[in-house]
Amino acid sequence: MTNPMKGQVEVSLGTETYKCRLTIDSLIKIENELNMGILGIATKMSNGEVRIYELSVVLRYALRGGGNDIDQKELYSMIGNAGIVDTSRAVAELLGEVLSDP
Repeated sequence: MTNPMKGQVEVSLGTETYKCRLTIDSLIKIENELNMGILGIATKMSNGEVRIYELSVVLRYALRGGGNDIDQKELYSMIGNAGIVDTSRAVAELLGEVLSDP
């Protein structure tokens, strides 16, 4: 069960559900790794211009923040099994939670 007061969100990828959390620290790491602000990433998503790698970066930090111990290979397998549409929806949901007012 997630704790919304801690910013935890349940995300469904394919047939699996994962606890995710994006902290300020993880958001900073995402921005640095992608060399783009979090609002820019969200804008790219809304314009349909986001890359799969960008989705994977956001998802990796969110999954790890939720207590999931996954490596890059597992993450790519998860994305492949869930599909690009499900993965995009999940990342959009995560960013929407972070960017919305509490």
